[in-house]
Amino acid sequence: MAGVTIVFAAQQALDSLLKMEGQLADPTPMLAEMGEELLDIHKKRFADQMSPDGVPWAPLQPWYKAEKKRNADKVLTLDGYLGNTLRWQIRAGELLFGTDRPYGAIHHFGGTIKPKTAGALNVGGRPVKQVTIPARPWLGVSDSDGKTLVDIASDHLQKALKSGAP
Repeated sequence: MAGVTIVFAAQQALDSLLKMEGQLADPTPMLAEMGEELLDIHKKRFADQMSPDGVPWAPLQPWYKAEKKRNADKVLTLDGYLGNTLRWQIRAGELLFGTDRPYGAIHHFGGTIKPKTAGALNVGGRPVKQVTIPARPWLGVSDSDGKTLVDIASDHLQKALKSGAP
C-alpha cells in the first residue's frame, strides 16, 4: 500500500509570528510617523484657513482686521503661536496631538468671553461687556486625512508581515 506523509514543522511559522508580534507590540514608530503627518496636515490647514471639513474659517470682524498690526489677512494668526505650538506625544501606546495654548479651545469651539474682575473688557480701545468668538474648527482630521493615517498604519502592518515571513 502506497502512502504519503506530510511533516509540518511549526517552529518556523511560530518564529515568524513571534517576530511580527514583537514589531506590532511597539507602535511607537507608526505613531511617530502619524504625529509628523498631523503636523503637516495642520500646517496646511492654517495656510488654507479651513476647518478639517474644508469649511473656510469665519472671517475676522472688520474693526479687528483694521486694527490688527500683523497678519491682518490671516484668521487665527497674529504672531503664529497657535499654529506653531502644535505638538505630538506618544504616551502609553497612544498618540496625543494638540496645543498647550489655553485659547486654542475657544478658537476651535467658539464662545463668549466676559470680564472676571473688571466691569468691562478692553476691545479695540473701547469697553465691552463681552466678546463672542465664532467657532473656527482647526484641530482634527478630514476623511482624506483619516485615510492617510490609516495608510500609515497599513504600511507598518505590511512591513511587520514581510519581516516575519519565512
